[in-house]
Amino acid sequence: MYVPAHFALTAAQSLAVLADARAGDLVTNGPEGPVATYVPMLHEPAADGPGRLIGHLSLVNDQWRIAADGGPVDALFIVHGPGDYVEAGWLSTPGAPSVPTWNYVTVHARGRLVVHTEPEWVLDAVRRLSAAHGDASVDELEPGAVAKLLRAVVGVELQLDRVEGKAKMSQNKTPQVIGQVIDGLRQSGGTATADWMEQHSLPRAIAKADLLAGIRGRQDEGESPLD
Repeated sequence: MYVPAHFALTAAQSLAVLADARAGDLVTNGPEGPVATYVPMLHEPAADGPGRLIGHLSLVNDQWRIAADGGPVDALFIVHGPGDYVEAGWLSTPGAPSVPTWNYVTVHARGRLVVHTEPEWVLDAVRRLSAAHGDASVDELEPGAVAKLLRAVVGVELQLDRVEGKAKMSQNKTPQVIGQVIDGLRQSGGTATADWMEQHSLPRAIAKADLLAGIRGRQDEGESPLD
């Protein structure tokens, strides 16, 4: 993923987006090229690394077979945070017209995909994923219904080795422009994106503007920026 330094999320921010995501695109490379399935997965953090993702795929979805037949394979899980269309007028200032864009937050989690067919592992993954979404209905099923459920799915585990995140949220704009974008988003229904920008982009832009103003002030007074 192309990530300019000023749009890069920290490791902690990236993991937070991953943990909050309800579902994402599980991408692998099969015999006929890339394959993707939009699927819920549960992030489990680890003290010594980015942790893992657990979930399950339908038995009839052949995407899992490449990892089952040939052993663990490289895989990518893509999730998205807030995102909205940004109108050109929100980005423009007098004498400085702009073009429209899209603001967004995304995280790419890479690792090795492992397939699990053990009923105990799959049932535990189903339980935990359901519980994460506030659903305890799995434990209310009859044993026969549970067995039928487990025969219809396979467990998947993405053992993560790298997680990177990107937030293209106008952080490189002035506080004035960011404020205009926030106002425009709120008026158009992009509340989640506006909230993210108000919490992260605006304070960063204000701090940068204050720093630059201080440097210019010292230069006007004849001081070196390095003094």
